[in-house]
Amino acid sequence: MALVSRPSALVSVLALVIAACGNATGDDTTPIPAEVTAPAVLGHAKGAEDAPLTVIEYASPTCSHCKHFHDDIMPTLEEKFISTGKVKFIFREYPLNDIDVVAYAVANCAGEDKFFDVLDDLFAHQDDVFEASKTGTIKQVFIDIAARHGIADEAAFDACIANRPIRQRIADTIMTGDALGVKATPTFVVNGTVKPADGDVRSPEAFEAYLNGELQKVAE
Repeated sequence: MALVSRPSALVSVLALVIAACGNATGDDTTPIPAEVTAPAVLGHAKGAEDAPLTVIEYASPTCSHCKHFHDDIMPTLEEKFISTGKVKFIFREYPLNDIDVVAYAVANCAGEDKFFDVLDDLFAHQDDVFEASKTGTIKQVFIDIAARHGIADEAAFDACIANRPIRQRIADTIMTGDALGVKATPTFVVNGTVKPADGDVRSPEAFEAYLNGELQKVAE
């Protein structure tokens, strides 16, 4: 599991990423190409508000362990815990690099109702993002992803990643991880207790057993 830098250093990336990606101005008045609705909580939630267990995930779209959780374990979490009212799941952005910051800006610009759709797209194309970062075509890959979710063209993409309120929201989320002592991605917070991605998070069966144990504690 790769360790991340101190979040204070990560926050500085939010100011640098515009220069890395092109012609965005950073003007607060620049229109966003899709309706953006701020989440009701810090992060992006699924599941019943009154679920007995709250699971928060801090993750990066360029983290291979996060992709493993998203692809292999999240479907079980959705089916057996979120959809059944046992777990409220909250996803929180924890960028490891400037590529992650751009990815999360796009996900937020698409609108809260599309955030998880963009996240699915980002993990599905993680290898394409890695390859594009080597060939210098990373901006076009993100423009293509953004276009699939209502961010129509390069001008709209530039306006999105220059949006200061969205970058501030991501920075605020990073700082909650700092306060909790997040050191790697993915890291989980289960009913207020930090849960590293240890053996309990290696397989759907292991995570299911862990969550059932936590639910039993709540019921006692």
